[in-house]
Amino acid sequence: MSILKETNSLKDFQVNIMGVKMVVDVERLMSEITLPVTQEEEESSGLAINAAKYETLRTLLDVILTGEEQIDDKMGYKSLDNSTFPFKLSLNTLIEYKIIKEVN
Repeated sequence: MSILKETNSLKDFQVNIMGVKMVVDVERLMSEITLPVTQEEEESSGLAINAAKYETLRTLLDVILTGEEQIDDKMGYKSLDNSTFPFKLSLNTLIEYKIIKEVN
């Protein structure tokens, strides 16, 4: 069995979150926090990141991933009405920056 076939079959196991399949786009996250550097700078110091953006996005992801929100998948987005303000703000921000995205 090819790796591609195995990967496609795993999509069947993805769970819905508020009626939608969502993922964290790690590549987009990296592009948001990485600073442009010259080849010479990269060789001498490695990856350069925007520390303020990194910490902000890390905190927003932490709120989403560790929150104890009660989300009813059957109610979809309506279930977010009972969520806390930090959870709503974190979710909105990560969606706006396309770090959390819907899977097709």
